[in-house]
Amino acid sequence: MAYGAYMVDNRGYDLSLFETTRGTAVPKAVPAQRPKRKPQAKNNIIELPDINASKAQRRKHNPMALCVGFVMSAIAVVAIVSIILGQVRLAELNQEIASAEEKLSQTQSLHTQMQAKIEANLSAAAVEEYARNELNMVKATNQQKEYINLSQGDKAEIYEEGNRTVFAEMGDFLSSLWS
Repeated sequence: MAYGAYMVDNRGYDLSLFETTRGTAVPKAVPAQRPKRKPQAKNNIIELPDINASKAQRRKHNPMALCVGFVMSAIAVVAIVSIILGQVRLAELNQEIASAEEKLSQTQSLHTQMQAKIEANLSAAAVEEYARNELNMVKATNQQKEYINLSQGDKAEIYEEGNRTVFAEMGDFLSSLWS
């Protein structure tokens, strides 16, 4: 039978395949099954001797591994603590620097104020007025000025006493020996 594109077939609806009642069909051959085992009378528990059981339960610790682990953890703790202490010290130093800079700026401001006051009090006009009014001073005139000539060079004069004693001469001689 040829099946066309529009032909209806009822193969997909064969419900006899799903029926649970036995019909006249031949039962399928069941493959031979292995004979079932009979339960053993013995327990399947394996007993270990006491020596082996205690060794299996106890975990062996390698002393060298424990020492290495302890040393490594101590190094890690020391490193972390030193980092924390370093950060604390750095914060303290930053605070000290900030307070010192603030104090420096205040001191510089005070210095600038004092310099302005000094310059105001000691200006050339203020000094001249004080000298004229309080000290009764006047400016020097050309007749009061005297010029000196330094083109001849420097001179030095040594004065000696005329009467020297013998002891003074001996003292000078001994002092010249030591020098």
